[in-house]
Order: sequence, then C-alpha cells, then structure tokens
Amino acid sequence: MDSNRRFLSLKPVLGLVMILTAVPVKVQAAEVEGTVQLSGPIPAPEIMAIESKKGNHSTEGCGSLKKASQKLLVDPMGGIRNAVVWLDLPRETPTSKAVLLDQKECVFSPHVVVVPPGTQVVIRNSDAVLHNIRIFEEGKPAMLMHKWQKPQGSDPWRFDAPGRYIVRCGVHPWMYAWVVVLSGTGSVTSPEGRFTIPNVPPGRYGLHVWHETLGTRQIPMTIGEGKEILNPIRMSRAKNSDEEISR
Repeated sequence: MDSNRRFLSLKPVLGLVMILTAVPVKVQAAEVEGTVQLSGPIPAPEIMAIESKKGNHSTEGCGSLKKASQKLLVDPMGGIRNAVVWLDLPRETPTSKAVLLDQKECVFSPHVVVVPPGTQVVIRNSDAVLHNIRIFEEGKPAMLMHKWQKPQGSDPWRFDAPGRYIVRCGVHPWMYAWVVVLSGTGSVTSPEGRFTIPNVPPGRYGLHVWHETLGTRQIPMTIGEGKEILNPIRMSRAKNSDEEISR
C-alpha cells in the first residue's frame, strides 16, 4: 500500500520532467562580421587615362577621362573593397526583388553585385551616351546578352545559374562589372574591407572569399551563437592557402 502511494505521489513530478524535457531549446543565430585585408604593401589606385572620342564611341558625357580602375581597391589600413565572402549555407528565401546595375559617367555601379539564383538584374543607362551591353559567364566566350542601349534606357536579365558573370560595354572597353550568383549566403566587402553575414545557425562551415585580382580562399570555421567577429582574412598576390580561422 505504501509503495503504491509513493508511486502515485511521483506521477506529477515525472509528468513535469517530461514536459520540461519536451520544450525545444531556441538556438540564437549568429551575425558574422569580419574584414578582408591585403598582405604586403598597399598599392596606389590605378588611374586610367581614357582617349577622348566622338561619334558612336563617344566619350562626351562620360565625365572625367581619368578614372580609377576597380580591379584592386585597398584602403589605407589594408581593407580590400569588392571582395565576395560567403558561407556554405543555403539562403532561406531567395529575393524576388530586381537588382539595379547602373551606368553613370561610363562606369558601372556597383562594381560587384551578389545575388541568389533566379534574380533579375536591371541594367540601366543613366548616361547621355550610347552603351552596348554584353554579358559573359566567367571563362566562357559565348555572349549571353548583346544589346545596344540608348541613353536613359534599361534592360533586365535573369541570372538563373550559380557562377560569376561579367557585364561589359562594347563601346567603352574600360567599363565592366561582376554579377556573382551564389546559392550560399554572402556579402560584398565595403570600401574598408568589412563584411556582415546575418542569421547564421551555429555549426561548422566553409567560408569562401573571391576577389577578381587576388583569387579565392576557402577557410574552415566554427560559428557559435550571437555575434561572431572574425580575425582579419588576409589575401595576397601570391597563392592563397586554406587555414583555420577563429574569433
């Protein structure tokens, strides 16, 4: 009789334990922050001297004919602009919004665009001169798009497959931009070389970095909860190697 009473008295406690253990633990997603920096001497910006032309290849309306090259832009502290940083983490909801790639004073802006597959990029001509839009996938000679574009015109192009694509102007050869299509979650570095990747579940990932002049890096890393501030990711003109990166 006493043993039955003790069992009955334990039933509410056991029920409470079962309820407590069934409650899911909410895991806080991380916000990953870091910088991409150049190892070695900081190069001075390359200035391109552009020849003045008229007619179909007019530079009238292109603004200054001395333009800074976008191939490698480094701030005084070594931060690399326009590097693409991403994780092996699928995007939860691909954006349905169109992304604008503008042409102002015969320069594409922004120079690097990162989008998920299926994004429509609208290429706009904000200049008073004629442009000639050409799109190529990196390393392939075939043109995906070839179209003359009048002043104030705009044309959309849908980028369905992951990869790196270069957008050029056939009239003004210094004009080009990159569209990087990522299945993973990524970001483009700021003028100071900074990047932020939000909403990253804790876990182990491969972090990738690409820059048009400096090449690529792949770095294994572990992400915890909350804000993760990484050590600077360094790139150089020499071959970049894999390494472990910590907070």
